[in-house]
Amino acid sequence: MAGKAFDVDPDVLKAQGNTFVHIGNDFSTAAKKLRDGLEDVDAAFEGCDFGEVFLTIYKPISEGMFDSMDSLGERLEGIGDKLQGMAQKYAESDEQGIHTISAVGRPQI
Repeated sequence: MAGKAFDVDPDVLKAQGNTFVHIGNDFSTAAKKLRDGLEDVDAAFEGCDFGEVFLTIYKPISEGMFDSMDSLGERLEGIGDKLQGMAQKYAESDEQGIHTISAVGRPQI
């Protein structure tokens, strides 16, 4: 792949990592709020024939959905953490490259 390269801006990686962390956190908070709201609605169906049938079908599906939503929030935050880690490694690599190049003697003209 000679001649094909890309530039990495550690500041952009860090900022986007931070954005992913916030998205994951906001998603988890919204999922918890939704779960709490729907649990309040579940109580309204108790004791009614249709409600019992509905909850028999709905409850396992909603529990699986909420488990998936919790996992998604955590994974989004994890992506953000990893992007921030990559930003740190790129910044360190750039700094090391600058020091290495600076240490090379300049030819006498």
